[in-house]
Amino acid sequence: MTHKTIHFIIIGSGNIANTYFSAIKNLKQAEVVGLVSQKTTKSEKFSQLPAFKTLQDVNIHFDAVIICTPNGYHHISAIEAAKLGKHVLCEKPIDITLDAIDKMINSCKTSGVKLAVAYQRRYSSDNPIVKSLIEKGLLGNIFSVDLSVKNYRDANYYNSADYRGTYKIDGGGPFIQQASHYIDLYYWFFGKPSKLTSKLGTFVHDIEVEDHGAAICLHDSGMIGTITASTATKPGFPAKMEIYTNKGYLILENDVITQWEIEGLENPSEQLQNKNTHTGAASASVEDTTNHELIIKDFIDAIHLNRTPLISGESARNATEIILDIYKNQF
Repeated sequence: MTHKTIHFIIIGSGNIANTYFSAIKNLKQAEVVGLVSQKTTKSEKFSQLPAFKTLQDVNIHFDAVIICTPNGYHHISAIEAAKLGKHVLCEKPIDITLDAIDKMINSCKTSGVKLAVAYQRRYSSDNPIVKSLIEKGLLGNIFSVDLSVKNYRDANYYNSADYRGTYKIDGGGPFIQQASHYIDLYYWFFGKPSKLTSKLGTFVHDIEVEDHGAAICLHDSGMIGTITASTATKPGFPAKMEIYTNKGYLILENDVITQWEIEGLENPSEQLQNKNTHTGAASASVEDTTNHELIIKDFIDAIHLNRTPLISGESARNATEIILDIYKNQF
């Protein structure tokens, strides 16, 4: 069955907007028809598109929006789009407060539109395989998980926009920014911690938020997890998750199983290290749009089939809740 093309308005015109534009170019049943941006100049990718200052100004047909504005503004665009009866795909994190997130979710529900969030790491490389093994109990009793997201961002990154490195708009530092994808993955694999404590600091950059920190997470299962997030660790390292069980261990780097010693199971990895995979270690730019394409495809299917997207607003809320607990429970 052939479904109609979904026409998108992209809200925001930064780096991540370029990524979505490129991803949609590779999809048959999606088209970007316009841009909403406060900027007076547009990148070359958007040069042929009609541009509008606000969503209310849009005078062409569209079905959905992709929100690429700074974190703390996500709920504003989502609620506005929902009131217009338009579906919403939101860049991560869904927003920076639970109150704003709940308003987004409720507004989309009330208007009968879909709300999805781009936590595309759930699709990435070996992550779906590990998720399946955990759900089936094949890894054994998981008692320890160490997640490390040690990125580096230079001063130019934080100076590139007034909102960067602020609580009011960014919502925090690397935990809610760079590590948000992997904290979502942590939640997807293991659920939310029942208790956690953290220590955060600002060591390298002249910003009001943390640039390095660590959290210890306790789970009802007895599992102990650690999460380290940083933009201060030169030169930037691959994101790594180490999972230890009573049957052995496995290590994921950039979503690929690089080490595997689980009793009775052969390494199920179907991946070779892809040099084009976006690591985020030293740059926010994304060249490989494969996983964004999968997110958009799922979103379009959810619209056509009237089902819940894989990463719904409710699901994405959990990552922000863990992050806010990390910020709140510092010792």
